[in-house]
Amino acid sequence: MMLIRGMTLLAFASRVAGFAPRAGARLGRAPLRMISVGDSVPMDGEFMTLGSGGPGPLKYDEVFKGKKVVVVGVPGALTPTCSEKHVPGFLSKQDEFKAKGVDSIAVLSVNDPFVMGVWKEKLGAGDDVAMLADGGAQFVSAADIGFDTGGFGGTRCTRMSMLVNDGKVEQVFMEEGGGYTESGEGSNADHMLAQL
Repeated sequence: MMLIRGMTLLAFASRVAGFAPRAGARLGRAPLRMISVGDSVPMDGEFMTLGSGGPGPLKYDEVFKGKKVVVVGVPGALTPTCSEKHVPGFLSKQDEFKAKGVDSIAVLSVNDPFVMGVWKEKLGAGDDVAMLADGGAQFVSAADIGFDTGGFGGTRCTRMSMLVNDGKVEQVFMEEGGGYTESGEGSNADHMLAQL
């Protein structure tokens, strides 16, 4: 966890930017009721993705129906921990996930498709990695996997990894808000692989 003057980056940015979280906001914390093993993911709605023809919708059921998908949820595209540790761990182990029956890896963030497209290029992710833009946090809210950063960035996806098989959650590993556990139990790629 990055600390500045003894505070988390979010707390420091809050103080510098001068915003206060909304009353009742669970700043930097996972939601009270999160999606769990055995739950169904939302299937009625659309992500946005950036393809060669520009941005376009991708229905939730196109991502999950009849497929085994590892979803890597992150608080923000292009952020240091997400770009340097969390997502690269999954990208470097794509072949290992495929060997264990995973059809695809999907990276989920509350960002727009253009940001997700730029991030995909910077990560060097191939076409078989879906970069799911949830700009209005509809999926994140419906699945109860968001947390509120107030004026810093609104609702964000809790850092997590989740194995979804034909729309049903088989594994889910949530971090505390935007925190990251690099080894051992947590949302990292090695921990997910060990569960398959």
